[in-house]
Amino acid sequence: MGASAQSAYGEPRGIYVVKLPGKAAGENQKRTYLGMPLMSDTRFAGLVETVNGDLLSLQGISSHQDIQDATRPSYVHVMDGAGRGFITDIVEFRQNDIRCAVNLAPWMAAGTVVRIRPHPNVVQLFGANNRFALASGSSAELADNIVAWDAAAQQEKVYYYHSTRQRWEEKDVNANAGSAVLRFPYGIYIIRRSTGNLRMTLSGEISGAPILLPVRTGVNVFSLPINLSSSLSNLIPATGDFPAIAGVNATQADLVTLEEPYSGLQRGPFYLSSRPGSTGWREVGDNSGNDISAPLDYLSTLIIRRSGPAGYVWVEGSLEPGPGFSPPADPDAGETALTGELPYRPLPGSPSYKIEVSTDLQNWSDYADPVLENNVAKFQLPGGQGRAFYRLRITLDF
Repeated sequence: MGASAQSAYGEPRGIYVVKLPGKAAGENQKRTYLGMPLMSDTRFAGLVETVNGDLLSLQGISSHQDIQDATRPSYVHVMDGAGRGFITDIVEFRQNDIRCAVNLAPWMAAGTVVRIRPHPNVVQLFGANNRFALASGSSAELADNIVAWDAAAQQEKVYYYHSTRQRWEEKDVNANAGSAVLRFPYGIYIIRRSTGNLRMTLSGEISGAPILLPVRTGVNVFSLPINLSSSLSNLIPATGDFPAIAGVNATQADLVTLEEPYSGLQRGPFYLSSRPGSTGWREVGDNSGNDISAPLDYLSTLIIRRSGPAGYVWVEGSLEPGPGFSPPADPDAGETALTGELPYRPLPGSPSYKIEVSTDLQNWSDYADPVLENNVAKFQLPGGQGRAFYRLRITLDF
């Protein structure tokens, strides 16, 4: 490397590898909950120009239709102001503005910072050809399942890979379901009816932006924002404009459980106590409060059971240094290798490329020499499971 070498870095991306354990002897199925904290690529980040009912226009945009993703519906995420954390679906991209699913006036105004991203769908996460080899079948009951919980209807939406038609289908619906939307900020779960461990990757943009979770009466299954100090006490503040419903005992409050994919264990249920002398988060049957500060798997799902009226719960993200979370890798003999991908743009000259890795976004180390193909830097991921961030370093000698 020459004395005048200079390096530049691509934007870091999260790439999480998770194990999907198969059913054990004597079990009918094995369930693994998965949050989706890594975001689809941003289509717009900037300022709101105008708000009028369910319509908004964006500063510096000549045609709002150019922001639209060609294959997936999108959503708006409010980044600052009184509505910070609010998310709503986009109904229509028009030339001069965007129509959303709700009245926007309570949540944003001219000058509000927003991001627009597409929702993930089945094909994006699992591949058109069943990338992670979930067991296929002639019906949902004979296959592994991807399950999204519909909080509005309080029922499951079940998808599986059809063994004959070689496509994703919804249970009892003879149609291609590859474009079925797995809406952010909701979580999903995988039901394995087959044996043996599988691995899959979740990859995307990194964001610690807060989220206002839209909580319905009944059961709700959510993803969580990235929080490098992640614990229940750091994620859901006990005070503020949008706290969980508190009560003097668990029967009067929201019940919160956390499902961790790396261990398969459920933590909780917890509730927010308003009892004098014992306020704050408590585990049902345990008033010590000790477990609320234990680090969480970044891929944990948050399950809120609410008997009260619908509303919002504020969940806090953070990219500030914290204890982080690294599950034991625990690789299996003979497991299929998985590939990570980072975007890159070819540069003139003869630059060198190196993949770097970090678990806290602060300390980076060399990881691999990538294979460069079609503006994508590819590299093999470690065995077993892991939660890590990767970036591309480009170095050019002058």
